[in-house]
Amino acid sequence: MRVSVGIPFFNNEKTLLNAIKSVFCQTFQDWELILIDDGSSDNSLNIARRIRDPRVRLISDGVNKGLIARLNQMVNMARGEYFARMDADDLMHPDRLQKQVEFLDAHPDVDFVATAAYIIDDQNQVTGKRGDIMSNISAKDVLRRSPFVHPTITGRTVWFRNNPYDPLFVRAEDWELWCRTFGRAQAAILPEPLFFYREFGSFNISKYIASKKKDMKIITKYGPSIVGYLGTSSLLCKEWMKCIIYKIFTLIGLEQILICRRSKAISDKEKEMAEKVISDILSTSVPGIDQA
Repeated sequence: MRVSVGIPFFNNEKTLLNAIKSVFCQTFQDWELILIDDGSSDNSLNIARRIRDPRVRLISDGVNKGLIARLNQMVNMARGEYFARMDADDLMHPDRLQKQVEFLDAHPDVDFVATAAYIIDDQNQVTGKRGDIMSNISAKDVLRRSPFVHPTITGRTVWFRNNPYDPLFVRAEDWELWCRTFGRAQAAILPEPLFFYREFGSFNISKYIASKKKDMKIITKYGPSIVGYLGTSSLLCKEWMKCIIYKIFTLIGLEQILICRRSKAISDKEKEMAEKVISDILSTSVPGIDQA
């Protein structure tokens, strides 16, 4: 077994099946799929139960433990040499696993590799892309902003087991992990968009502020050793300013302007090609669901 794909889900009945279809659509087929229900109360667990494929494992204990606990659980359950994660509302590009496995096989010193991602809305329309940044990443780059689109990560299973996510950093668990391990971990980014990352239209300012508080906790913890105390103070001030700016823009109903600035624009041709790939993914059959 080369790759274990892990998808935790909680009340994702509208998107879970399509996420699963994107796994079955992969050009690389030596995978297992670990589905962990995090105490769903909708129909998503019933969707997962209908799948009939020996490569798919479904775990449901009826408890809502949260994303971090489920990520660590999936890593410990993984049988594959590599572990690839994704969220239940996203889609993999069909070539994602193939290209990440080829890269990790060719670079045994690299612990994990991310990719760029297309941003999609709740109608599967492509609105931009993110994560196609430089490959030479410094510790300062990681501290200033997380350079990796978290659900695009594929890495060596043993590395994730040795470096579990910290439950104290809810909504910032990935950034904390990168900051904690960057000095000793080797990471890379494939600039090609091999993932479809969903961002819904609604914006919750309370969740944003809560995330920023965790971000500031990370900066406070790791900043002094990376950028010094003066640099840490500067980064903390910037985070406070972001909170203020988002609050103001939310009050006047213009928060979408800030959200759109997170992603790069793409050409009409690239958008058309990306949405053709999405169409192919959504037409993929899943044994037990789309087949008699």
